[in-house]
Amino acid sequence: MTNPHYEAVKRRLKRQPRTWLVTGCAGFIGSHLVETLLKLNQKVVGLDNFATGHPRNLKLVRQAVGEKAWKRFHFVRGDIRKLRDCYKAFGLKRPHPAPAPQHQKFKALNSRFKIDIILHQAALGSVPRSIKDPLSTHEVNVTGFVNMLMAARDAGVKRFVYASSSSVYGDSKELPKREDRIGNQLSPYAVSKYANELYAKVFGRCYGLETIGLRYFNVFGPRQDPNGPYAAVIPRWISAIKKGGPVQIYGDGKTSRDFCYVGNAVQANLLAGTTKNKKAVSQVINIATGNKMSLNRLFFSLRKKLAQIIEPRKHKKPIFRNFRKGDIRTSLSDIKLAKKTILYKPTHQVQRGLSFAVS
Repeated sequence: MTNPHYEAVKRRLKRQPRTWLVTGCAGFIGSHLVETLLKLNQKVVGLDNFATGHPRNLKLVRQAVGEKAWKRFHFVRGDIRKLRDCYKAFGLKRPHPAPAPQHQKFKALNSRFKIDIILHQAALGSVPRSIKDPLSTHEVNVTGFVNMLMAARDAGVKRFVYASSSSVYGDSKELPKREDRIGNQLSPYAVSKYANELYAKVFGRCYGLETIGLRYFNVFGPRQDPNGPYAAVIPRWISAIKKGGPVQIYGDGKTSRDFCYVGNAVQANLLAGTTKNKKAVSQVINIATGNKMSLNRLFFSLRKKLAQIIEPRKHKKPIFRNFRKGDIRTSLSDIKLAKKTILYKPTHQVQRGLSFAVS
């Protein structure tokens, strides 16, 4: 499946390269964005502190794009919780104390990188982690987010695309999930992402920063870390099945998600970053496939696909555990707004994406 508009955007970018800043560049989604942009002849600045991202992801990107393209990548090691590191990503030195915004003055300083578009992916993910440690989630996801908005404002950058989350919908039972109808958030992580959306809109009103939020629905794919207590379900299960270990399902397995392959998320970021549709600015847009899959079905789909590459004796039955606090029972996206505003069209449905994920 293809999206003709997306293909046209990629051709145009090759002809007219821009400079992009990708935060969380060593992470799962961030590294895929860096790889795609470099393959499209773009210049990319990456910011990461390797808290959840991995140097190996950048090594994989380098191998995928080749040395010539890799020369167009500039890495800045920094922490978005530190305002000076955010400014450093733009090649700026933040005055101390910070003056009132003087965009022309800051823009003149922004001569090293001349960032055109920001794709902000850096965050501390996981609902369970946020329940265990809400302060760290707030520091990274809220304070760090405002720091990036400040740096973007003072660097004179116009377009700021950022990652939000379907967790914002909280306890809303309405299906499919529409952007203008949310419930009560169920975790500190969800609150932090909702705060991002509010801050982005305010910076648009106060400072003219063009922001577009992308509410991701359970993005998955290659380079997603399967290790640790807060690993996402798909890479964790793939790793467990391959090793012949236990697969744990929290709840009865009827919990469902709108799983979205990472290629769709990359498409959405590039479309949002380049769209000329003013009606897309200050919007928050669902990014998913518009289809749901239960955890039970996900398990059997993965087991079937992995049967082609591992011995059948290693296929285990799942172990059912208690429901986790903060988990949403059912998630299904309405993607009409994404289709209308940025001409998004998912190119990878779940089964196709799973085939890439297990390979």
